Amino acid sequence: MGQRLWAEGRLKVEPWLAERVQQPSVSIWPRTQLLACEPQPGGELAIQLDSGARLEVDHVILATGYKVHVGQVPFLASGNISAALATRNGFPVLDEQFQTNLPGLFITSMAANQDFGPFFGFTIATRTSARLIGAAVAAKSAAPAG
Repeated sequence: MGQRLWAEGRLKVEPWLAERVQQPSVSIWPRTQLLACEPQPGGELAIQLDSGARLEVDHVILATGYKVHVGQVPFLASGNISAALATRNGFPVLDEQFQTNLPGLFITSMAANQDFGPFFGFTIATRTSARLIGAAVAAKSAAPAG
């Protein structure tokens, strides 16, 4: 499931974004670093990319991404949770309901990207996350003690 959601979020441009970004006046330079940027007298920017390209542009938008490291979350790191929490690549290992290996500890949003894909890093996914977590909590509450 995680691979399917990752592919969905990473391998295509969302329909609402495509019309804003995929235009002749917009250039996309994936996996490229901006090495230098100097304002010019006319308002444009002279930039240099690590690919060696030198360009004059009107705007620069950097999509830098995020790196999750759940062990550095202050309230987890300051207690005894961090050492017991199963992680992989800095992400918590989650089940199908966003629950960690520690019963009752659920993690969603950006930290769920590895198991659920990039969709869950956005606020639009909060309803889905809440339904899945709520169903897991309700099922646990309804289960007979034993």
